[in-house]
Order: sequence, then C-alpha cells, then structure tokens
Amino acid sequence: MKFYKLTSINLLICATMMACSSMDKVPDVKIDYAPVWEYSVQTQGAINIEKEWWRAFESPQLTQLVEIAQQKNPDVLIASEHVKQAELQMKIADASLFPAFSLNASSGEKRSKVDGSTWSNSGSTTAGVSASYELDLWGGEMANRHAAKSNYKATAFSNEATRLSISAGVATAWFNYLALQERTVTAKKNVEIAERIQKIVDSLYRNGAATAADVAVQKTNLLSQQNALLPLQLQLDQTRAAIALLEGQVPQAYQLARENFGDLKIPQLSAGVPADVIARRPDVASAEAQLQASSANVYAARAALLPGIQLSGNAGKSAAEFFSLSPALQTTGWSLSLAQTIFAGGRVTNQVRVSESRRVELLEQYRKVILTALQEADDALNRVNITQQQESNQQNIVAQSSRSLKLNEDRYREGSVDLQTLLDSQRSFFQAQDSLVQQRLARLKATVDLYKALGGGWQNK
Repeated sequence: MKFYKLTSINLLICATMMACSSMDKVPDVKIDYAPVWEYSVQTQGAINIEKEWWRAFESPQLTQLVEIAQQKNPDVLIASEHVKQAELQMKIADASLFPAFSLNASSGEKRSKVDGSTWSNSGSTTAGVSASYELDLWGGEMANRHAAKSNYKATAFSNEATRLSISAGVATAWFNYLALQERTVTAKKNVEIAERIQKIVDSLYRNGAATAADVAVQKTNLLSQQNALLPLQLQLDQTRAAIALLEGQVPQAYQLARENFGDLKIPQLSAGVPADVIARRPDVASAEAQLQASSANVYAARAALLPGIQLSGNAGKSAAEFFSLSPALQTTGWSLSLAQTIFAGGRVTNQVRVSESRRVELLEQYRKVILTALQEADDALNRVNITQQQESNQQNIVAQSSRSLKLNEDRYREGSVDLQTLLDSQRSFFQAQDSLVQQRLARLKATVDLYKALGGGWQNK
C-alpha cells in the first residue's frame, strides 16, 4: 500500500479548489414555487418560444422595425459597449496569471571639481530587465478573476434583457400606431354618419317636419365629431416620433408604412410552470451572476487580510563610459518579499464587511427579481385571458349598436323617434367601435408583455 504525505501545499491546493467551487454556488433564496399559474390553465408542456418571437404577429413592418432597433437603438448600443467594457475588465483580471516584465535604461554624465582643481567628467550607462510575479497563495487573485468573469456574464445577460425590452417596446409602439390609425378611420366614418344625419335633418326642416333647434343640435354634433379627430392625429404624430426614437432616427419627416390593424395575428402562448420561467429570463440570470461576483469579492477581500508574497528578478548591464555597455558590468539577482499589513485604521477589515453586506444586498435583489418575474408573468397571463373575453364581448356590442343605429335612423325619417334618440344611437355605435379597437390593442399589448415576462426567445446556454 502506498501512502501520500499531506503537505501544506496539498492543503493549499485543496482549499483553493473548494473556494473556487463555493464562488459559483448561489445561496438558496427560499422561494416556494407554485405548481401552476394563478391565472392560466396553460401549464402543460415546456415553453417553446422562437428567438424572433415578434414574427408570430405576422406584421412585416414590425419585423423590419425590430431588426433596425436591434442595430441602431441608443440603449442597445450603450448596452453593447457595457459588454465590451466588462470583457476587457475580465482580460485585465486574467493578466494576473502572468508575470510582469519591465525594461529600463538610463545614461548620464556628471561634471565635478575640487576647489582649485580642474573639472573632471564622469558618466554611466545602465540597461536592464526585471520581472515580478505575485504568488496567489490565498486565492485572492483567483477570486478577482472569478468576480470579473461573473460581472462579464451579468453584463452580457443584462444586454439581452435590454434587447428584449427594446423589442417589446417597438412592438407595443407599433401596435399603438396601428390602433390610432384604425381609431382615426372610425372617427372619420362617424363624421360621415353625422353628415348623413345632418342632411336628413335639413331635409325634414325644409319640409316643416323638424325645428331649427334640431338643425342646431345636429350641427353641434357634427362639429364635435370633426373636432374629435384632432387629438387622435396628435397622438398618432407623438407615437410616430416615439417609434423614430426607438429606431435611433430623428422624428422629423420620419415615415411609417401602413398596415391593417385587423390583419394582425395574436399568437397563443404556453406558459409552462412558474419554476421554468425563472431560468429563461435574462434579468434573473444577470442578478444571479452579480451574486456570484459578490461572493468572489468577499473571498478576495478576506484574502487581502493575509500576507502577500512577491517573487522578483532582474538582470542588467552598466558601464562607466557614456552610451557604452562594453566593457560593462553584468548583474543578476532575485528576491522573495513578504508584506503584511499590520495597521490600516480598519480599512481592510471594513472592506471585508462592505463586501459581505453587498452580497446580502444582492441576494435580496436576486430574490426580488425572481418574485417580480413571477408576478409579471402571472399578471400578463391574466390580462391575456381577460382582454380576449372583453374583445369577444365588444364585438357583440358593436353588432348590436350598429343595428340600433340603422333602425333609429329609419324611424327618425318616419318621425317615430326624436333626434336625440338618433344621436344617442350614433354616439353609442361610435364608442362601441372605438372601444373594440382599444380592446384589441389591449390584447396585443398583453401578449407582448407575456412574451417579455416569459423571457422572449432567450435561453441561457
């Protein structure tokens, strides 16, 4: 049987490996996930969302807008630069794996004399190379590399969350724009109805079947319907400008193609189970990576309490003649230095406490992100279901109000109902049509929010 001697180096290696594994471990946030969503029965099967989820709405213009925003949106470009910076910071931290080399050279001349004597000249030229390397006996530099890598992952995940948010913002803005166009069309049709009623009232007035008051009332109604177009046009222009900003374009003279609001397809989504969603959201992954970085920072801060050991070496040549290294004196040497902070006013100790407090903070932040994700998904599921029912009900209301308007218009010609009854029917029909557009818009927005709450098509690979 062969026995292995347990040395201090063996213990150090084991401790370092254990520390490395502990940095990747995320503390338990103690959340009891519900087996099903509260507001949805769609809990069976895994979530399968396409990466370009916006294509499911079958809007070519939306697809084009999202693709442009992914390339030119200022927030997306800023987030991409943050990823580059985090990657460079990771490379800077990785540089601690290698020794530092430096080259130095100097040459000079000095003139001197003793009182009463003549000047004498002396010169020297030196050149050398030195190397230094800090031995990472306690794993502090390893912890710093770990923290940099985790911060890079957190930034990359945050970048994905930004892209998802921008894509959802573009989709919502585009649906708002199309809905406003549809509402404007509805308002113009309502003006046409008011103009038709105006002609009927004028005809009845000329035949003595209507009063001057009826003519004035209908004229007021017509002007009110025409005036209702103005705020819709203002909202349309504001939404177009908002889309231009999302696209990274100037709003002046920015134009959008037309699409039929009613042609938009509203996809049906499977939400899976609550615990599955958490692993599919980039903001949750970012919070988890930040927590891992904080664990590494705590370890690095604790390692700073221990003595630092640095190995250095040098080699060089020097000569007494100016700008000459031959004949020269050659020198080589090495040193091993130990440094231990004895007193720093509590700076190092308090830095450890700051790092530990920061880890507790990020743990709670991680827990909050998870709870928020669960709430957003449940809320989106609820709104998808409710708005679908509301749209269906509103379609029936539009059908009935249209029938009521037609009947009352005929009855008014016959003199069976007064003008106010007819105007009330017209107002109800217009409101029903306008509400139907807004209900469909609310359903589209809820679907976009559900895509966003489920993490879009992102997967942590």
